[in-house]
Amino acid sequence: MPASASASGASASQNDARNRREHNQGNQERKYTVEQKAAVLRIRRCEATAFYEILELQKTCSDGEIKKAYRKLSLLTHPDKNGHEHADEAFKMVARAFSVLGDKEKRDKFDRFGTDPDSRFASAQAQAQQNPFAGFARRPGGGGGGGGWGEEEISPEEMFARFFGGGGFGGPFGAFDGGGPQFVFNFGGPGVRVHQFGGARPRARPRNPGQPEPPASAWSTIIGLLPIIILILWPLLSSITSVLTTPSTPVTPSMAFDEPNPPLYTMERTMPHFGVKYYLNPADVQAYSASKLASLDKRAEVVMVQELRIKCENELSHKQQLRNAAQGWFFQDPDKMEVANTFEMPACRRLHSMGV
Repeated sequence: MPASASASGASASQNDARNRREHNQGNQERKYTVEQKAAVLRIRRCEATAFYEILELQKTCSDGEIKKAYRKLSLLTHPDKNGHEHADEAFKMVARAFSVLGDKEKRDKFDRFGTDPDSRFASAQAQAQQNPFAGFARRPGGGGGGGGWGEEEISPEEMFARFFGGGGFGGPFGAFDGGGPQFVFNFGGPGVRVHQFGGARPRARPRNPGQPEPPASAWSTIIGLLPIIILILWPLLSSITSVLTTPSTPVTPSMAFDEPNPPLYTMERTMPHFGVKYYLNPADVQAYSASKLASLDKRAEVVMVQELRIKCENELSHKQQLRNAAQGWFFQDPDKMEVANTFEMPACRRLHSMGV
């Protein structure tokens, strides 16, 4: 080969490598706004599994609020739009939070167990504490999630493209596209019939032509039906066990707080810790002894705190809805935001004053 051809080939290879290196470092001169930097720093201060905190949402948020928060933060932290050195990490945290909260089944698991639903060890440990047969009927390969994202691994960039570009998510039967077999159980009539759809069929053992097939033994039949028997009997056994082991606790009588509510709730009592007055129906506690009334005073404190917490959660949810309405798609409405900021929350304020 001529020396000039060899030299030109080496020079071309060096130019290609330099071009690729410059292309990969193309975002080193990118700029970012103050809002983009603040968003990146706030998100990176969050825990990896603090999904509601990452998206700046309350636990009572709706699906629409989750999508709106993801739309805003993903555009704010996308590395193509945000040149901050940690924008890529923040963008991945936003995408991860949306992949969990945007999926109905994963969000339900996260709300119940408080662990990452895709962490097999943590999720299995949390579910085993509540139901040892939680994963018994799960098909191999995982089922589709309730929010349409499924159990497949989706990169943050692909999720972003699907969310904003309308990428395909499969048809209405996307949850059945896995490689595992699907089963349908028909109950009623003579026995239980099991139909299998999809998946690999079991291979029959070869036998000599004309040789009759040996009859199945009763034991093998029982072993084959054992999963179905467990699925049918387990809820029944659980309900019977709970009835037998649940202690018979007396029902707490109805009560009114702070002020009497005649003609029924006129008997005045005082809570020992908070000093709050509450009122009972004398007919409900006429058979109560002094010690039982003292226990009822403590129980009244628990009941009042539970009611205040429910009201406080509703107040926080309503205030967040007012903030979302004031935020708008492009511009913030100052009048609506003022209404949201001055929204009164008496139940939350009272809990705070009580030190609860």
